Amino acid sequence: MLASFSTWILLAGFVLFPGTFTSLQNINASSQVEQRLVNVVTQVPLFVIAFLCSGIGAAGMCYLWWRWRNNYIWLVNQIFLPGLLNSLAGVISTLANVFGVQHGEFSTTGKVTIIVTTITAGISGILTLFYSLWLLRRVKKEHDRVIGKERAGKHGEGLVEQMKRKANEKEPVKPGIV
Repeated sequence: MLASFSTWILLAGFVLFPGTFTSLQNINASSQVEQRLVNVVTQVPLFVIAFLCSGIGAAGMCYLWWRWRNNYIWLVNQIFLPGLLNSLAGVISTLANVFGVQHGEFSTTGKVTIIVTTITAGISGILTLFYSLWLLRRVKKEHDRVIGKERAGKHGEGLVEQMKRKANEKEPVKPGIV
């Protein structure tokens, strides 16, 4: 439950960030200080909420990563892969806002948002690949070495079920042998 909350609140923060880019862009500032202020801070309350959502989500994901660090499958399925997908949604949302609304011009908050979402996507992607391709493969190899590879029969059963099925089948009578 905490894993879902963390990844969804992270996504909420990433979706809210692009909303901070546009509000004050069309204001005509009279002085250079006002113009600078408008360029730097566009929607402070929304920016703070987006930052808090992203921070809470990332902190929750990091805590769960530490808490379940030995459960590789759970980490990949519940933390890293959802984090990667939600971060990619944040990158796409940011780029759509910058190129659709801002005409390709990155504001300060736009730059911060694209950097944060891209770094989060990169870290989540690297961790997903590392855990999936390296750590889980090592565990599977060790399992196969200790337990042995399971053999599946023609009908998808294991070795024991396959032997039981063969024992219950009647052997076909060969012509000429009585």
